[in-house]
Amino acid sequence: MKKIFMMSMTALLLIVMAACSSGNKVVDTQRAEAIHALLESRQFVVMVGSMRPLSAPTMSVSQGQKMILRDGMVTCYLPYAGSGQNVGYGASGYKALNFSSALLDYKVEYPKPDRARVTFRVDNGDDNYRFHVEVFMNGKTTIDVDPRGRDAISYSGMIHGLDVL
Repeated sequence: MKKIFMMSMTALLLIVMAACSSGNKVVDTQRAEAIHALLESRQFVVMVGSMRPLSAPTMSVSQGQKMILRDGMVTCYLPYAGSGQNVGYGASGYKALNFSSALLDYKVEYPKPDRARVTFRVDNGDDNYRFHVEVFMNGKTTIDVDPRGRDAISYSGMIHGLDVL
Protein backbone atom coordinates (compact mmCIF):
# COMPACT_ATOMS: atom_id res chain seq x y z
CA MET A 1 0.00 0.00 0.00
CA LYS A 2 2.77 2.39 0.94
CA LYS A 3 4.60 1.53 -2.28
CA ILE A 4 1.52 2.30 -4.42
CA PHE A 5 1.04 5.62 -2.62
CA MET A 6 4.68 6.61 -3.23
CA MET A 7 4.47 5.62 -6.91
CA SER A 8 1.27 7.63 -7.41
CA MET A 9 2.78 10.68 -5.68
CA THR A 10 5.88 10.41 -7.89
CA ALA A 11 3.69 10.18 -11.00
CA LEU A 12 1.67 13.19 -9.88
CA LEU A 13 4.85 15.17 -9.27
CA LEU A 14 6.15 14.31 -12.75
CA ILE A 15 2.86 15.41 -14.33
CA VAL A 16 2.95 18.73 -12.47
CA MET A 17 6.59 19.32 -13.48
CA ALA A 18 5.80 18.54 -17.13
CA ALA A 19 2.85 20.95 -17.10
CA CYS A 20 4.96 23.71 -15.57
CA SER A 21 7.82 23.21 -17.98
CA SER A 22 5.56 23.27 -21.05
CA GLY A 23 4.12 26.62 -19.89
CA ASN A 24 7.64 28.04 -19.59
CA LYS A 25 8.44 26.89 -23.13
CA VAL A 26 5.64 29.08 -24.50
CA VAL A 27 6.97 32.10 -22.61
CA ASP A 28 10.57 31.24 -23.59
CA THR A 29 9.57 30.87 -27.25
CA GLN A 30 7.81 34.24 -27.22
CA ARG A 31 10.83 35.88 -25.56
CA ALA A 32 13.20 34.29 -28.09
CA GLU A 33 11.06 35.48 -31.01
CA ALA A 34 11.01 39.01 -29.59
CA ILE A 35 14.81 38.98 -29.19
CA HIS A 36 15.25 37.68 -32.76
CA ALA A 37 13.06 40.54 -34.01
CA LEU A 38 15.07 43.14 -32.06
CA LEU A 39 18.39 41.84 -33.40
CA GLU A 40 17.23 41.62 -37.00
CA SER A 41 15.71 45.12 -36.90
CA ARG A 42 18.90 46.61 -35.40
CA GLN A 43 16.70 48.56 -32.99
CA PHE A 44 17.50 47.73 -29.36
CA VAL A 45 19.14 48.89 -26.17
CA VAL A 46 21.37 46.97 -23.77
CA MET A 47 21.11 48.27 -20.21
CA VAL A 48 24.45 47.50 -18.56
CA GLY A 49 24.80 46.44 -14.92
CA SER A 50 28.48 45.54 -14.64
CA MET A 51 31.80 45.89 -16.42
CA ARG A 52 34.88 43.71 -16.50
CA PRO A 53 38.08 45.54 -17.48
CA LEU A 54 40.94 43.50 -18.92
CA SER A 55 43.14 43.64 -15.81
CA ALA A 56 40.69 44.32 -13.01
CA PRO A 57 37.83 42.50 -11.28
CA THR A 58 34.20 42.83 -12.33
CA MET A 59 32.54 45.93 -10.93
CA SER A 60 29.03 47.33 -10.88
CA VAL A 61 28.22 50.41 -12.93
CA SER A 62 25.77 53.17 -12.17
CA GLN A 63 22.25 53.09 -13.50
CA GLY A 64 21.77 54.58 -16.96
CA GLN A 65 24.83 53.01 -18.58
CA LYS A 66 23.72 51.62 -21.94
CA MET A 67 24.40 50.88 -25.59
CA ILE A 68 21.67 51.85 -28.06
CA LEU A 69 21.35 50.66 -31.66
CA ARG A 70 18.88 52.70 -33.68
CA ASP A 71 18.58 53.82 -37.30
CA GLY A 72 22.00 52.56 -38.38
CA MET A 73 23.75 54.27 -35.46
CA VAL A 74 25.24 53.01 -32.23
CA THR A 75 25.19 55.29 -29.19
CA CYS A 76 27.27 54.27 -26.20
CA TYR A 77 27.08 55.61 -22.67
CA LEU A 78 29.51 53.12 -21.17
CA PRO A 79 32.21 53.65 -18.55
CA TYR A 80 35.74 52.63 -19.48
CA ALA A 81 38.59 51.42 -17.31
CA GLY A 82 41.86 50.35 -18.86
CA SER A 83 45.02 51.66 -20.39
CA GLY A 84 45.64 53.05 -23.84
CA GLN A 85 48.55 51.95 -25.96
CA ASN A 86 48.01 54.34 -28.83
CA VAL A 87 46.12 57.36 -27.50
CA GLY A 88 46.99 60.80 -28.84
CA TYR A 89 48.66 63.21 -26.45
CA GLY A 90 46.24 65.81 -25.13
CA ALA A 91 43.41 64.41 -27.19
CA SER A 92 40.69 67.03 -27.06
CA GLY A 93 37.20 65.69 -26.69
CA TYR A 94 38.37 62.17 -25.82
CA LYS A 95 35.26 60.04 -26.20
CA ALA A 96 36.29 56.52 -25.11
CA LEU A 97 32.95 54.70 -24.94
CA ASN A 98 30.69 57.75 -24.83
CA PHE A 99 29.83 58.45 -28.45
CA SER A 100 27.32 58.15 -31.26
CA SER A 101 28.59 56.82 -34.57
CA ALA A 102 27.57 54.89 -37.69
CA LEU A 103 27.19 51.15 -37.39
CA LEU A 104 29.55 49.22 -39.72
CA ASP A 105 29.50 45.55 -40.79
CA TYR A 106 26.52 44.52 -38.62
CA LYS A 107 26.10 40.74 -38.58
CA VAL A 108 23.85 38.39 -36.56
CA GLU A 109 24.58 34.67 -36.14
CA TYR A 110 22.79 31.99 -34.13
CA PRO A 111 25.52 29.52 -33.04
CA LYS A 112 23.15 27.73 -30.63
CA PRO A 113 19.36 27.73 -30.22
CA ASP A 114 19.61 29.58 -26.90
CA ARG A 115 21.84 32.47 -28.04
CA ALA A 116 22.70 34.93 -30.75
CA ARG A 117 26.00 36.57 -31.60
CA VAL A 118 26.03 40.10 -32.99
CA THR A 119 29.21 41.64 -34.36
CA PHE A 120 29.81 45.11 -35.72
CA ARG A 121 32.47 47.80 -36.00
CA VAL A 122 32.52 51.46 -35.11
CA ASP A 123 34.91 54.27 -36.03
CA ASN A 124 34.09 57.25 -33.82
CA GLY A 125 37.01 59.42 -34.98
CA ASP A 126 38.85 58.81 -31.70
CA ASP A 127 39.36 55.07 -32.08
CA ASN A 128 38.10 52.00 -33.97
CA TYR A 129 36.10 49.43 -32.03
CA ARG A 130 34.96 45.88 -32.66
CA PHE A 131 31.87 44.87 -30.72
CA HIS A 132 30.98 41.23 -30.02
CA VAL A 133 27.58 40.95 -28.37
CA GLU A 134 26.31 37.61 -27.00
CA VAL A 135 22.55 37.66 -26.45
CA PHE A 136 20.93 34.77 -24.62
CA MET A 137 17.27 34.09 -25.29
CA ASN A 138 16.39 34.98 -21.69
CA GLY A 139 17.61 38.54 -22.41
CA LYS A 140 20.97 38.40 -20.65
CA THR A 141 23.63 40.05 -22.76
CA THR A 142 27.41 40.32 -22.76
CA ILE A 143 29.19 43.03 -24.73
CA ASP A 144 32.88 42.54 -25.50
CA VAL A 145 34.54 45.68 -26.85
CA ASP A 146 37.92 45.49 -28.55
CA PRO A 147 39.32 48.99 -29.18
CA ARG A 148 42.26 49.34 -31.53
CA GLY A 149 44.37 51.53 -29.25
CA ARG A 150 43.14 50.58 -25.78
CA ASP A 151 42.61 47.56 -23.55
CA ALA A 152 39.58 45.38 -24.23
CA ILE A 153 36.63 45.52 -21.84
CA SER A 154 33.42 43.53 -21.30
CA TYR A 155 29.98 44.52 -20.03
CA SER A 156 27.01 42.48 -18.80
CA GLY A 157 23.40 43.56 -18.96
CA MET A 158 19.96 42.93 -20.42
CA ILE A 159 18.60 43.57 -23.91
CA HIS A 160 15.38 45.57 -24.33
CA GLY A 161 13.35 47.20 -27.05
CA LEU A 162 13.69 50.95 -27.58
CA ASP A 163 10.44 51.53 -25.66
CA VAL A 164 12.43 51.46 -22.35
CA LEU A 165 14.16 54.75 -23.24
